[in-house]
Amino acid sequence: MRKLKTFAISMIIAAIGLLVYCGGFYIKSYEQNLRARQSYEEIARMAGYQDKDKKPFQNEKKTKLNCLTETNKNVYKKKKRKSSDNLKHSDRADKIRESFGISWENLRKINSEVAAWITIPGADISYPVVQGMDDEYYLKHNFKKEEDLFGCIFLEHNNKKNFMGSHSILYGHNIEGNMMFANLNRYEQPEFLEKCPEIEIKTPERKFLYKIFSIEQAGSQSAAFEYGYDLSSPAYKQQLATLKENSMYETGIEPDDSKPMVTLITCNSHLDKEIRMAVHGICYEITEEDCEYPIDHMNN
Repeated sequence: MRKLKTFAISMIIAAIGLLVYCGGFYIKSYEQNLRARQSYEEIARMAGYQDKDKKPFQNEKKTKLNCLTETNKNVYKKKKRKSSDNLKHSDRADKIRESFGISWENLRKINSEVAAWITIPGADISYPVVQGMDDEYYLKHNFKKEEDLFGCIFLEHNNKKNFMGSHSILYGHNIEGNMMFANLNRYEQPEFLEKCPEIEIKTPERKFLYKIFSIEQAGSQSAAFEYGYDLSSPAYKQQLATLKENSMYETGIEPDDSKPMVTLITCNSHLDKEIRMAVHGICYEITEEDCEYPIDHMNN
């Protein structure tokens, strides 16, 4: 009887210890999420970020048109060096102090590698986007370049910084508390797509609006990781058709091969660790900051 009582007391103590440990872990995780969210809210305030319901600047002109610990090193990528024209565009973009309700000047004071701002209305996704020299650094560093397991939303380092290439790829962690790109996994449910069907990306020069046409659980060999094709080319047309075919369900949107697309990538933690959640959007409208470019110039 005494042994049974001792065993019971030991189990109670162990249970209390486990409860304290789990409670401490939860509190620490909550505090980390809170700090990260507050940090990005402060960045948004410094950027003077405006939502889409606010009036744009007068010089805008419209032209229709907890995972992910490392990037997929074995995926096929059709790499393409940045052209001199694209570098010229980057130089001009770096001189724009503010546009589309965002102070790029203030963002550059924090991180000179800022490339854009991404928003998915209704999905609790609104973050600055950076482009580093590789696809590793911002997996473990935040927008302030501090070591941070939350990382940062970043553009594939070989993509065009101005988002004028045929395919731009953005990576972000799947973080508890709906931080970073965690909510991309909610697109597994068609109801979430109905609620949040569009992606908005702002650069110093342009604002891009995309309609989501494919929701994919992408393996390492998926066409989701290919880029560098010319708009309207047979290769790009085939890529779009493949991504549309790979969609988890019918989205009702048919991609136009004369328009660029964007792909958002995050970890899909309940599946194989090599599987990524990929959300593909096709551009349907571009707003220019100060001048218009015909569609023929989108590869420049």
